[in-house]
Order: sequence, then structure tokens, then C-alpha cells
Amino acid sequence: MPGTPAASAGERGESLIELIVTVAILGIAGVSVVAGMLLGVKTSDLGRKQATGGAYARSFAEAIQNSVDDAGGYAGCGTAAATYGAVAVPDLPAGYSTSVVDVKSWTGSGWGPCDATGTQRITVDVRTSGDVSHVTDETLVVVLRRPCNGSAAVAGADPCAP
Repeated sequence: MPGTPAASAGERGESLIELIVTVAILGIAGVSVVAGMLLGVKTSDLGRKQATGGAYARSFAEAIQNSVDDAGGYAGCGTAAATYGAVAVPDLPAGYSTSVVDVKSWTGSGWGPCDATGTQRITVDVRTSGDVSHVTDETLVVVLRRPCNGSAAVAGADPCAP
């Protein structure tokens, strides 16, 4: 073309295919960074729920122990799960639920079905609400012994007998 200076080799410019490849690479890298950040946020939320659930499982176990010790709340086998499950947990946040999922008794050689021996192993559970991928379930095993606050009137008598 007359009057148009010839392009030097250093001023050639980028072709359309080069620009499309560059944008595609940057797009894939951007999506990877955003996906990594979202995974970090979800993992952080799950870790926070697990830590909170674990703390409230310990609070639930302590509330049950205090109920047994202070208020004479020791429950026999037939009502243990319901009685201990009804113990209030102080400051339990919304979205968390508590339950007693198992009660066993010491048989002398191991833990077996609950009977009236006075030593119980209870399994407490604190669970968060939500969809399946965001629910945490924290359990804790606690051993309770029937409080023995009486005195034997006769030598050899059981001071813990009701």
C-alpha cells in the first residue's frame, strides 16, 4: 500500500488464535483459584461445626453428670436414655441437637445390656442440621456411677441401696 509504512518484525501484533488460547488459559486458572477458595471455605465451615459439636458434646456430658450428682438424676435402665436425653445443654446454638444413643451396664467383665448394677456407660451425640454434606455428628462416651450418699445401718449392708 502506498504511504503505509512497512511493519517491522517487532510490531507484528498477536493473532486471534493466540488471544483465544491466552484467554482460555487464564479462564481455566481463574476457575481453579475460585474452586480452591470455595473448598477452603466449605472445609473451614465443617471444621468449625465439628469443633463446636465436640465442645457441646462435652457440655452435654457434664450437664448429665451434674444432674446425676446434684439433683439425684440417676436413672434406671428403663428410663436412662429418655431421662439423660432430656437434660438441657446450656447455650446450645440453633441447628444443633442432642441425644443419648446408647446405654450399657458393667457386667463385671465388660459392657453389656443395661441392668440395675449402678454403673452405666452412655453414649451422647450432638448433631448439626443441614444437608448430608454439611452435617457433623460428634459422639462422646461417658461412664456414670450411681451416687452413694447413704450410710449402712447394719454392718455389711449396702449404703447405696435405695
